[in-house]
Amino acid sequence: MEYIPNRHAVSFVRPLTRLKVGRQKSIFAGTYKICKIAANVPDLVVYEGVDRPIPDVEHFHGVLLFADISGFTSLTETYTKNSKKGSGADHLTRTLNGYISEIVDHILRAGGDIVNYAGDAMLALWRERRKALSEILTLAVKCSLNIQDKCDNKDTEVGVKLRVKIGISAGKLSKVVMGDEESRYYALIGRAVDEVRKAEGLASANTIILSPNAWELCDRDNLVVEKIENERAVKVRYIKRDPHYLVEDYLKTMGTHLEYQEVGVSKKAIRKTSRLLPNPQLESVLRKYLLKTVLLKIDDAVPLDYLSEMRPATVVFVNLQFVENATMYHQCQSIQATCLGINNEFRNYQGRINKVFMFDKGCTFLCAFGLPGDKGEDECANALQCAHNVHEFCKKLRYVSVASIGVASGPLFCGVVGHPLRHEYTVIGRKVNLAARLMMTYPGVVSCDDETHYHAKMPSSYFIELPKRAMKGVANPGTIYQYLSKKHQKILGKPRISVEKEEGYPLLGRDKEMKIFHKALKKFIAAKSNQSINSCQVIMYEGTVGYGKSKLLAEIIRSSQNEDMRVLPFELGKMDITEPYYTIQTMMALLLQVNHCKSYAERERVLLSKITKPELVEDLCLLNDLLFIKFAISERVSLMDSRTKHRAFRNYVIAIIKQNVANDTVLLVIDQVQYIDTPSWELILQMRATLPLFMVMALRPFTAEKPPCQAAVMVMRSQRTLYVKLSGLDPSIIRPLACQILGVISIPRELEMLLTERSYGVPYYCEEILRSLYFSDLILLEALDEEDEDESDAVLSFNRNKIFLHRESNLQRRGTRKKSKLLSFAGVEMQKCRKVVTMDRNATYDNQQFICTIGETVNLQEITIPLTLKGIALAQLDRMNTTEQVIVKCASIIGHTFTTKMLRYILPEGAEQKLNQSLISLVKSRTFECASRTDEDFRSMMEENQETHLLQCFCVHTGVSDDYLQEEDSDENGKLLEICSL
Repeated sequence: MEYIPNRHAVSFVRPLTRLKVGRQKSIFAGTYKICKIAANVPDLVVYEGVDRPIPDVEHFHGVLLFADISGFTSLTETYTKNSKKGSGADHLTRTLNGYISEIVDHILRAGGDIVNYAGDAMLALWRERRKALSEILTLAVKCSLNIQDKCDNKDTEVGVKLRVKIGISAGKLSKVVMGDEESRYYALIGRAVDEVRKAEGLASANTIILSPNAWELCDRDNLVVEKIENERAVKVRYIKRDPHYLVEDYLKTMGTHLEYQEVGVSKKAIRKTSRLLPNPQLESVLRKYLLKTVLLKIDDAVPLDYLSEMRPATVVFVNLQFVENATMYHQCQSIQATCLGINNEFRNYQGRINKVFMFDKGCTFLCAFGLPGDKGEDECANALQCAHNVHEFCKKLRYVSVASIGVASGPLFCGVVGHPLRHEYTVIGRKVNLAARLMMTYPGVVSCDDETHYHAKMPSSYFIELPKRAMKGVANPGTIYQYLSKKHQKILGKPRISVEKEEGYPLLGRDKEMKIFHKALKKFIAAKSNQSINSCQVIMYEGTVGYGKSKLLAEIIRSSQNEDMRVLPFELGKMDITEPYYTIQTMMALLLQVNHCKSYAERERVLLSKITKPELVEDLCLLNDLLFIKFAISERVSLMDSRTKHRAFRNYVIAIIKQNVANDTVLLVIDQVQYIDTPSWELILQMRATLPLFMVMALRPFTAEKPPCQAAVMVMRSQRTLYVKLSGLDPSIIRPLACQILGVISIPRELEMLLTERSYGVPYYCEEILRSLYFSDLILLEALDEEDEDESDAVLSFNRNKIFLHRESNLQRRGTRKKSKLLSFAGVEMQKCRKVVTMDRNATYDNQQFICTIGETVNLQEITIPLTLKGIALAQLDRMNTTEQVIVKCASIIGHTFTTKMLRYILPEGAEQKLNQSLISLVKSRTFECASRTDEDFRSMMEENQETHLLQCFCVHTGVSDDYLQEEDSDENGKLLEICSL
């Protein structure tokens, strides 16, 4: 049977080859699960006791080596831009890990312990008694010289050179272990940590710097160094004799309380923990240091290479600076409290702590949202709100002087980095660097980049623009914002719905939905005029992200303004669900017209003019908290207990609304109603039976993880509610929609086919694909000459006399950062132009018409999926189990169409055993479908409404064989799902 990945499936990188090291033939790697787990943590953690309390602090002496590799960020960006069909992560991982493994191999053979990887850098430790530090320093210097000799100035296949610089320090150190019962983290603290980072900062490529304390402790007679002007640190030139320190004897003293596999003469274990014997108690402790996504791969015996990918994610850096008099104990207390605070906030929104490290006399937490298994909607909004909550928490910590948080979103390399025997899951990329720079450049606030600000889709009042400041290593950071959340000021009433109807841009493909609205509204108005209605009418439009719900509401608002009725539109945000009665508050503010009042006194004056009945005026104090007013508490209200007062408040709100809608037809339009808070739902349910109010709502589908409250369910299932599920647009609509987005009269047939195949009728997908093509210079917008009209092979979509070409296109209204290369300035004849970007604001193009063309060398079938759409696809992938994820990734390697035989051939052993059952699940979830099905088959099924037949196999067989796998479908018709292999 041939399978074709379903329309919403996404292509992923092919499985990565095993990490390779130049001397790998002599390396012994244990086969037990505990060895694979131990490879993700340092010896410092493996050798600690299993029954130590949390938090825990351990003091010791040691030598630190900090190796910083330059070129990794450029390498990541280059592979991201140059990769085709998503193979960039594959090439990047092989290049990155090949280089890092060589460096780590030198460190491990010298007895060093890789404490952690920090993006494109690594920290190594030799733990020893103070009197032995001199010889250990010589060993570390020798190791560093070997690294510089063998690893510096390496060329890559994309022309990016990799360089390495090294800092070395020594002295007293402290290991801090923090966390809770579910997760643990570790960090090194001490002057030596600060000094090694300063030493590395003084280094340039191919140099080794000794910190002042390391220079004091080392064997000066054996080292030839060079003084650094105005610094106590020194630069190492070479050593006179090799160290006498025996690494084998040093390793024998480590971890003597554990049991290990015996290693043959032909193999050498360069890391002792790579040959651990099973130890359930130790394994249970070590698992707490690993991310869930890594543990799932290890438990399912899936190579960790399958975790490596380029994916959109959001990075959050949290930095703590301590007060001057904070002792080690006080710092540890603050770090532990912050760790717990971050976990409490982040876990509910799929955010994770990736690493904890000390930096610049402070502590930094590297966190991420959207890692494998954690992709979800509202990622940027979740990250910002969680960051705000953590920031508020940290500001209250006694020994924290400044808490700073930087947030950035975009494409990242997410995967396992390092050596086969010592590696870590990490994130690397330009956005990681940007988030770190934001954290340091804008202290004391929650700062974010423009992408995070845009994709959070929060009101502008939640942000303020920060002044531009130079940031090391960041050339064009774009606009930077401070996130304030909604608590910094009290705001009554939301602004209008963010998507507003624009004249000249017709709503395409939603005639059926508009007819439903107009028919229901007409019926409601007729009944109200006859005074035969005393209840609420509700229409709810449900659709996933990008189906055009907001544009549908905008069209409803526009068409309703011609009627004799009041229209009250507003849009909710993710954080509004946490504030009781926020939706009712906004509704009341708009209805009573107090949303623009600037003071409580002004609001009180407006309310007194709107509410005239004495019995209602007396109890206006019931609205004090809701509308931010200060009416005196009436005697009747003062005598109420809390329950009675709450009931009176609800009845009073309904009475006020009833008075204001009695003589007017009021249309309430609410977008994003999945964010309505529970108390508001309960009051809406109460309003439904008593108020002559017409409501139109739009929402995303509720999920099993976040189900609707009982009141919401009752509203949705009410006989007075019309529940309409939006479907994708008809293929015939894609062509005019694309022309509308671009502001052109025609598009090539090839582009139309691409959009039809890849957008699946979802307007947002169509716009994002066009946006990606446009900003990648793959499509051009050209002025159309009359003589070219008949020769064009494009598909004309509009009557030219009615087209809106003088207007800005949708892409321009969303904002551009790129100037057109084809536009001429005023006074110069314009031959071609990008309609999306108008450099000459005074020029008029009312009489100019444009067409879309494809670049001469462009193959549209080879374009990669836009980053925004990849995030949606990744969310679907993350909901699959581990085996299904591996199967989807392997299938994408083969291509759009594949056979089960081909798939079975390339699957790792663990996944192959579960292939048949997983394929059944993937077909049922519409991730895969039979590639042998013809268009005639599909149309026939749709006409007959035979949805279950979509699970059938349409492959032609010469006979029935044992390769057929049959499973009875759960459908009541008892249809059989057939999966076969060819």
